[in-house]
Amino acid sequence: MSSSSIKIVFQGLILLFAFSMKSQTTDSLKLESKKSVSLELYRQVFWDNLPKPHNWINDYENLFSNEEETKLNQIISDFEKETTVEIAIVTIDTSKVSKDKFEDLSLHITRTWGVGKKEKSNGILIAISKGYRQIRIQNGDGISLVLSDDETAEVIQNQFFPYFKKEEYFEGTKAGILRLIELLRKRL
Repeated sequence: MSSSSIKIVFQGLILLFAFSMKSQTTDSLKLESKKSVSLELYRQVFWDNLPKPHNWINDYENLFSNEEETKLNQIISDFEKETTVEIAIVTIDTSKVSKDKFEDLSLHITRTWGVGKKEKSNGILIAISKGYRQIRIQNGDGISLVLSDDETAEVIQNQFFPYFKKEEYFEGTKAGILRLIELLRKRL
């Protein structure tokens, strides 16, 4: 083979390789696009068909053991019997909501589940996403009259976050709930 023939074969191989890479890149993009569409569809189905709450704790991210859920449920249940204030906790994994829709979903859950007594609007929903490193507390209108947004933010900063930073979700959630209960007991 002459050097010009080798050069042509070599250039042909390079072109073949380039087209192969372009095809693989295009296929990868198509696959990513399909995954994105199916994830968004899954999220929309979750939004449209929220499961009914099965207790005060609805742990879709599996942050708590069964024993921890039982303890948290007992604390909330005892407080609800004492005051009628309802506190619901929902953990939401990243497959159920995008980061920019996390707060919207927590409000949607509050309204859909009807957290709090309707005539008193005395519910609190605590939404937690370990995956997004976010927490949102939604206070009903009746709670907002006795617990300010600043106080709620302080509870998040001083009770929830220190434990969450150490990945101690049960301890942080328990500390946050107990502080909310302490504040509400003084004012109800």
